[in-house]
Amino acid sequence: EVYDPQTDGWQPLAKMSTTRFALGLAAVCGKIYAIGGQAGNGALDSVEAYDPQLGAWALVASMSGKRKFHASVVLDGKIYTMGGYGNGAAILDTVETYNPQSDSWQQAASMPRGLTAHAAAAMGGKIYVTGGINQVDSVSSVYVYDPQANTWTRLASMSIARRLHASAVVGGKLYVFGGFGTGGNLGSVEVYDPASDSWAQVSNLAAARHGLLAISL
Repeated sequence: EVYDPQTDGWQPLAKMSTTRFALGLAAVCGKIYAIGGQAGNGALDSVEAYDPQLGAWALVASMSGKRKFHASVVLDGKIYTMGGYGNGAAILDTVETYNPQSDSWQQAASMPRGLTAHAAAAMGGKIYVTGGINQVDSVSSVYVYDPQANTWTRLASMSIARRLHASAVVGGKLYVFGGFGTGGNLGSVEVYDPASDSWAQVSNLAAARHGLLAISL
């Protein structure tokens, strides 16, 4: 479905070619990409792109490995997809980058730890990964990826461990919303300031929730 903020209304669009959940989504070069996820009992490596001019989906190059409950983000015209589950219970630390110009995937530096159900956002030419699950428990850790150096660095942790949360960038700061913590669904919201490498609490969501998405317009 597509939302028009001018009319505050939703309209249906063409269906994806593959039914999938726990997928990654990214918009780049005028198209929307649905990346991996799960269909039936298995993870997917397939990727499809929606062209709003044609109103249709088309398969593009697959990832090198299958993944679900991963994170995907656009930086400098490329899609980065990271972590998640592969087939089985293994949590991935691997990172792949997709170039829509060449329709090809390449490996990037792996994350410092395997993560799934985490969130990722691009800010200031870098990628920030927050929270998620490492093996069993939710984590509060935060990592930043520098594509120029192809390296990851750990930053100040969030005040709350959370997974299945959302993140978005507004005004040069990173916001994280809700998720699932040790006590259940979370309504808390935190904001990260890269200048001071610190987190601060802001107003809570109206309702605690997990498995949400956040988009800044």
